[in-house]
Amino acid sequence: IYGKNKKPSQAALADVDVIIFDIQDVGVRFYTYISSMHYMMEAAAEQRIEFLVLDRPNPNIAYVDGPRLEPEFKSFVGMHPIPVLHGMTVGELAKMIKGEG
Repeated sequence: IYGKNKKPSQAALADVDVIIFDIQDVGVRFYTYISSMHYMMEAAAEQRIEFLVLDRPNPNIAYVDGPRLEPEFKSFVGMHPIPVLHGMTVGELAKMIKGEG
């Protein structure tokens, strides 16, 4: 998934049994890895494909700072109402995304 193709199509996932997300994140809202994870989670849920997150420690876990994203500014570089430095791991973010939608 890249560029205009942010979310995989049904055809792209036709022979997929499980999607594994294994990307280190530094806990900054505008890193688009978490936006890609969001779209992959949506596609996996729609196709009833297991989605597995290999969680890693957030090196900036002690820092939560900056304004929370306002809904009117939502975009691929900021999809969730979280602070600039959010302090969560990708696994925690995945649980938040699933819980909110």
